[in-house]
Amino acid sequence: MELYWNIAAGTTSCASIAMISYILHWMVKPFLQNKRAAVFAGTVHFATMMIMYFIPPEINGMVAHAAGVLAAFIVMYALDRRNWEQKIFLCFTIYLLDWISHGIAILLRDAGYGIFNFFRVEQQEEWVQFAVYVFLSACYVLIRFLCLKLFVYMVNRAYGYKQENMTGKELALMLSTSLSVLAGYCAFQFFSKIYLLDSDQYIWRVHMEFWWIKVIYQLVSFVAILLSVVTYQKIKSSHKKEREDAVLIEQMDHMKEHIAEVEARYAEIRRLKHDMGNHVVTLENLVLKKQPQEAERYLVRLKKELWEVSGEESSGNPVVDVILKESRRRAEKRGICFMADFHYPGAAAMDAFDLSVILNNTINNAIEGCEGSDAPQIQLISYRKKNAYMIECTNSFAGEICLEEGGLPVTSKKDAQEHGYGLISIRNVAQKYYGDIDIRQKNGKFILSIMLMLR
Repeated sequence: MELYWNIAAGTTSCASIAMISYILHWMVKPFLQNKRAAVFAGTVHFATMMIMYFIPPEINGMVAHAAGVLAAFIVMYALDRRNWEQKIFLCFTIYLLDWISHGIAILLRDAGYGIFNFFRVEQQEEWVQFAVYVFLSACYVLIRFLCLKLFVYMVNRAYGYKQENMTGKELALMLSTSLSVLAGYCAFQFFSKIYLLDSDQYIWRVHMEFWWIKVIYQLVSFVAILLSVVTYQKIKSSHKKEREDAVLIEQMDHMKEHIAEVEARYAEIRRLKHDMGNHVVTLENLVLKKQPQEAERYLVRLKKELWEVSGEESSGNPVVDVILKESRRRAEKRGICFMADFHYPGAAAMDAFDLSVILNNTINNAIEGCEGSDAPQIQLISYRKKNAYMIECTNSFAGEICLEEGGLPVTSKKDAQEHGYGLISIRNVAQKYYGDIDIRQKNGKFILSIMLMLR
C-alpha cells in the first residue's frame, strides 16, 4: 500500500501544478497581443514547477511557486515585450491568488478529515483510509481549481483596460497592496515554521483556529486586491475621459478653423462676383479689338482664380469641402495619392459638426497609416442606401493590425496613452446615429467602414 500512497500523493501534487499552470495561461491570455505567449508561459510554468518538485532535497513550496511564476514572466516578456509592468503585476497577482485558494481548499479538506474521523475511519482497514485520502485529495484539487478560477475571473472582469500600458507609478501603486498581502503570507509561513521547530508539531494540529485566522486574512486580502484593481480601472477611466474631452476640444478648434476658411472662401466668391462684370467687359473689349491671344491669357488667369476660390471639392456642404480640400493638400504634401468621392447626406439628416469629427479623425489616421508604404494611397467614399449612410476609408498600410477586445486596433506608438482616441471619437459619433464602425485589413490595405442610420 505504501506505493499506492506515494502515487496518490504525487498525482495530487502534479494535478495541482497543472491546474495552476492552466489558470495562469487563462489569466494572462487577454492581456497579451501574442496569444501563443500565454500558452508558452503556462507550459514553462508547469515544466519549472515539475522540475522543482522532483529535484531532491524537497524545495520550499513558496520558493518553488515563485520560481515557476518568474519563469512564466520571462517567457511572456521574451515573446511579448510590451507593457512589462503589467506582466509583473499579473505574476504577483496569480502567485497570491493561488496561495489564497490553497488556504481555502486545505481548510475544507481538513474539515472533511474531521467528518470522516468522527466515524472512526482511522480504525478501519488501510484500503478504506486510502480511499478516503484519494477522495479528499481529489476534492482539494477541485476546490482549489474552482476557487482560483473564480478569483482570476473576478480580477480579469474588473480589469477592463487590458491593452493599455501600465506606468511605473501605477505598478508601484498596485503592488503596494500585493506586497502587503505577500508580507502576511511570509509571516504565516514563518510562524508555522518556528512553531514546528519549537514543538515538533504543526501549529494547525494543536490550534485549529490558526487555519480560520489564516483563511479570513486570505479572503480579506483577495478583497483588497480586487478593490485595488477596481480603483485602478476607475482612475484609468477618468484619465481616458479627460483625454477624450481634450480630443473633442481640439476637434472643435479645428471646426472653428474650417468655418473661418469657409467664410474666407465666400468672401472671395462675393469679391469675384462683384468683379465679374468688369471681367466680362474686359474680355469683350479684347475680342472686339481682335486680340485673341490676350483674351486667351486673360481667360486662363480668370479660370485659375475661379478654380482656386471654388476649389475642386463638391460634397454638397462648404465645411466638408474645406476639410476635404485641406486633407488633400496635406496628403499630397506627403506624397500620398488622395481620392475622394464624398457626398454630404444633407443638413436635415446629419449635423455637419458630427461629420467633421468623423472626417478629421478618419483622414488623420489614414495619413498616419500610410507611413512606410511604398505607394501610399487614400480612398474616401460615401454612399447611402435608404436610411443607412456608409463612409469607407481605405489607406495603404505596411504593418499588421491587432484588435483588442473592443474591436479597436492596438496602437503601435510608444506614447500609446495619447493615441487611439480618434477611432473612439468616430465610434462615439457613429453610435449617436445608431451605427458602428468596422475595421479590417486586406491586401496591404487598412479599411475603416462607418455606418450611420439617418432619418
